[in-house]
Amino acid sequence: MLGLIQPLGLVITNWLWLFLLFCGLGAAVLRALRMPALSGRQWLDSFWLGWALALLLLQLWHFVLPVNDLSMLALAAGAALSLWHSRSALRKVVSRLWQDKAFLLLFGGFTLWFASRSIELPAAFDTGYRDIQAVMWIDAYPVVPGLGNLFASLAYNHPSYLYNALLDFGSFSGRSVYIASGLLLLAYLAHALHAGLRLWRNRHQGTIRWSCLFAMLTIPYIVQYTVGRGGITHFLTDTVVDLLGFLTVIYWLDFLQDWQPRANHDYLLLRLAMIVAVGSIVKHTYLVFGLTIAAMTALVWLRRGGLTGGKRSVARLAGGLCLLAAAFALPWMARGVVASGYMAYPVSIGRVELDWTIPAYQIENRQRLLTANTRQRGSDPEDVLGSWAWLAPWLRQLANQFFHVALPAVMSTLALLLLAVGKLGNRSVAKPALGIWSLSPLLIMLVFWFVSFPNPKYARWLFWSFAALSIVLTTLEWRQISLQRRTLGAFAVCAVCLAYSAYVIVRLGNFPLPAGPADGFYAREQPPIRIVETESGLQLNVPGYGGQCWDLPLPCTDTPNRRVYARVPGDLGAGFAYAAEDG
Repeated sequence: MLGLIQPLGLVITNWLWLFLLFCGLGAAVLRALRMPALSGRQWLDSFWLGWALALLLLQLWHFVLPVNDLSMLALAAGAALSLWHSRSALRKVVSRLWQDKAFLLLFGGFTLWFASRSIELPAAFDTGYRDIQAVMWIDAYPVVPGLGNLFASLAYNHPSYLYNALLDFGSFSGRSVYIASGLLLLAYLAHALHAGLRLWRNRHQGTIRWSCLFAMLTIPYIVQYTVGRGGITHFLTDTVVDLLGFLTVIYWLDFLQDWQPRANHDYLLLRLAMIVAVGSIVKHTYLVFGLTIAAMTALVWLRRGGLTGGKRSVARLAGGLCLLAAAFALPWMARGVVASGYMAYPVSIGRVELDWTIPAYQIENRQRLLTANTRQRGSDPEDVLGSWAWLAPWLRQLANQFFHVALPAVMSTLALLLLAVGKLGNRSVAKPALGIWSLSPLLIMLVFWFVSFPNPKYARWLFWSFAALSIVLTTLEWRQISLQRRTLGAFAVCAVCLAYSAYVIVRLGNFPLPAGPADGFYAREQPPIRIVETESGLQLNVPGYGGQCWDLPLPCTDTPNRRVYARVPGDLGAGFAYAAEDG
C-alpha cells in the first residue's frame, strides 16, 4: 500500500491546483457579473464558471495555436492574478472551510477514494477509439482543416477535448486521462456535499432549499462512476453532459426559488445561461434540454414581471445573454466548419463548400449508422430503420441498466404516487411554489431522446434528474409532516442508493488497487501498427487489432481510405481532403 502514496499524492496535488486555476478564472467571471468573488456559495460556482470560460478561451486559442503547455501557462497566469485580486475573500473562504470539519472529513474521504480509482487502466472503448487521438491532434496542431476526412470520428466538435488537452501538462503530460474526468466529478461532488450539509443543518427551519435537496440526491450517481474498473479514467463526453445536466437543474431551481424583479438577481440568469451555453456546444445530446430550459426560464421571467425592470435594464440583460450565446456558439460552429465543412457535424445543416468538406453521401451514411446504432448496437441500418423490430431488444437492454434506469424509474414512480396522494390531502392548502410543471423540460428531453438517439447512456442523467426532482416535489407537497422528517426521508433515499453502490464495489472486489507498474499507474500497451499508404503516398497508422488507436502516432485511423491526401504534402497540420473519383 505504501506504493500508492506517490501516485495518489500526485493525482490529488494536481486536482488541487487545477481546482484553484478554474476557481481563479471563475472569480474573474463573478467580478464581471458584479458578484462578490468567492463569497458565500459562489466559491463553488466559480469552478464551473471558470471551466466554461476556459473552454471559450481555448476555442479561440486553438484557431491559431495548439493547446499545449503555453496555453496552460497563459491561463494559469490569468487565474493567479485573479486569485491575488480576490486574496482577502479567498482567505475567508479557506478559513470557513477549515472550520467546517464535517465537509472536510466527507470530501477528504471521497477524494482519497476517487484518487485510488484514478490510477486504473483506461478501458472505455470510445476513449481508445477516438478521444485520445482527438486530444493528441489538439496538443500537436491548431484546428486541422478536414480532419474528419482522415477519421470520421475526429470530425465531432467536442470542446471538452480542449479541456483534456489543457491538462496534458507537467507530470500528466500525455496522460491527462487519469485526472480529467475525476476533477470534474469531484468538483460537482463538492457542490453536492456542501448542499447536503446545508440541507441537514437547516432541517429544523421552515423552508427547503430546492437545489440543495436535488444536488444531495444525485450524490449516489457520482459515486457510482467509481464502481467499475476504469470508471473515471476516460475522456467520455457523456460524463461531462451528465454533470452539466445536473448543474443546469440546480441553477434552474435556484432561479425559480430566488429570482424576483428589481432584486438584482440577474446573476441567477447569467449563471444559468453560461452553463446552458457551454452544455449546448459540448454535445448535441444536451441541446434540446438546454433550449427547453432557456424557453421555460424566459416564460417564468416574463410571468414574474421581468419587463418591469426598466427598458435600459432589460436591454442590458438581453444584450448580455445574446453576447454570451454568440461567444460560445460562433467559435464552435467555425471550428466545426474547419474540421469537417459542417457547422454541427454530423448534422448536414450548415454545410460550407470547401476543398476539405466531407462528401454529403458520407454524412448521410453516418447519420443512418448513428440512428441504427443507438437503437441496436452493431446492427445493420437496413434491419433497424423503418421498423420497430429493435424495440424489444432495446427494452431488455434498458431493463438491464438497473442503477441508471430501473432504480431511478422506480424512485420516480413512487415519488409521483406519493405526490398525488399528498395533493389529494392538501386540497385546502395553498399550492407549493414549485409545481409538477417543473418536470416538463426533463420529460420533453426524454421524449426527444427516445425518438432520436435512444441509447441508454445518453439518458442516465435524465432518469436520475427526473427521480431527484420528483422527490423534491413530493417533499415540498407533504407539509402535514414535519420538515425534519421529510428531510430525513430524502437522506434515507440517498443512503440506500449509496449502500447499493458500496455493495456492488464489495461484490466485485473493486477495492483500491496496488500501485501500477508505470509510476504507480496502469498504462495500456500500444497495439501493433499496420501502415496503409494512400494513393497520394500519405502513410496512415492503422491499429493491428481491436480497432482502437489509443495513443498510436499521428495520423492514426481505424478506417483508412486510399483517396485521402494531405492538403500540403508533409504538413499534417494543413489538413486532409478526398481526391475526386475517376470518371
